[in-house]
Amino acid sequence: MAESRRRLILASLVVAMVLVGVWVATQPDDEEPGTVAAPPSSASATSTTTSLPATTRPPATTTTVDPAAIAPSDRFVTAPGASAVVGTGPRRTYVVEVEEGIPIDAAQFAAAVDATLADPRGWTAPGDVSLQRVDASQSPSFRVRLATPPTVDAHCAPLDTAGIYSCRQGADVMINLMRWVHGAAESHLTLEDYRHYVISHEVGHALGHGHAGCPSTGAVAPVMMQQTKGLDGCAPNPWPFPDS
Repeated sequence: MAESRRRLILASLVVAMVLVGVWVATQPDDEEPGTVAAPPSSASATSTTTSLPATTRPPATTTTVDPAAIAPSDRFVTAPGASAVVGTGPRRTYVVEVEEGIPIDAAQFAAAVDATLADPRGWTAPGDVSLQRVDASQSPSFRVRLATPPTVDAHCAPLDTAGIYSCRQGADVMINLMRWVHGAAESHLTLEDYRHYVISHEVGHALGHGHAGCPSTGAVAPVMMQQTKGLDGCAPNPWPFPDS
C-alpha cells in the first residue's frame, strides 16, 4: 500500500513538472521574444534618467487611434525621400513604412524614427556605425515598420509577440501600433520616451545587439533591457548612450 502511494506521488510530481515546463516555454518575451540571428555590427548600451515609484507611474496614454479597431492589411506605405547620413563608420541604411489602414502618415512616422536614430544619445554616438534612411529601391539594410498587432504577430513568427509586443525578425523591425499608441506603464517612461526606447531597442537588435539585464538596483537601465516588462530595480532610460 505504501509503495503504491509513493508511486502515485512520484507520478503526480512528474506531471506537474511537465506542465510547468510547457507554461514557461509559451510565455512571451519582451520586444524581441526568443533568439534570432543578428546582422553584424556592435556597440555597447548604457542608460540614465530617474526612477519613478509605482505610485507616480505615468498613466496609459490614449489617442484617437484605436489599434483594436484597425483591420490588418499586411500592405505597407513607404515614407518618401531620404535622411542625411548620421554618424561615422560603416553605413547601415533603412526605410520606414506604415501599414495601410493605420491613420498615421508614413512621413510623420519616418520623422519620429529619423529623430530617434539621429539623436546624439543614439546608436551612432560611439562612431562605429552611421545610419541613413533611403528609398526602398536602394536595398536597405533593414526596414522599420509600424503595423497592427495581427500583422506584427505574423511577421515576427515564430517569435510570440502575443498581440502586444514589437520585435526584430530578419530585416524587419516591427513596431506594434498598440505600443506606439499606449506605451508601456511597466517601463515608467512617458509616451514620448517610450517611443524613443522601442525604436532604439528594436533597431539595436537589427544592429546586432542582444538583450541586457539590470546591472544593479538603482542603476540606469540599458536600452537593450526589456523595459516593456519592467525595470527590475533600474531607472528607466530610452537611449543607447544617454551621456553622449
